[in-house]
Amino acid sequence: MEAKRFVIIGIAVTLVIAIAAPFLASSNPDGLESAFFSIYGAKPFMGSDLDEEAAAAAEEEVVAVTGNDFSHQPLMPDYSIPGMDKAGEVLAIVIGTLLMLGLVFAVAKVSARPDN
Repeated sequence: MEAKRFVIIGIAVTLVIAIAAPFLASSNPDGLESAFFSIYGAKPFMGSDLDEEAAAAAEEEVVAVTGNDFSHQPLMPDYSIPGMDKAGEVLAIVIGTLLMLGLVFAVAKVSARPDN
């Protein structure tokens, strides 16, 4: 298979996965944020019920201990575009995927050896 066709098929598969991801992903993620709140008792280890007061207290405790109060407003919070429901999730993931593919191709082009 020629390289260009292989790359196009790879991009197509990547976009299919990006489009399907919001429909296949768990609505109760178990990532770093979930583990943090479990450790500080703001939510059970198995489950998704978050005690908002305990979560705020946990965040305040960490800021007091570390002195790090950095915060920001993400462009697409929780991999979504606010107000667009599932379509916003799909669009946010597709945009992110295309941006990363563009970045990878740009780096590859810049760092390619001159003899290729």
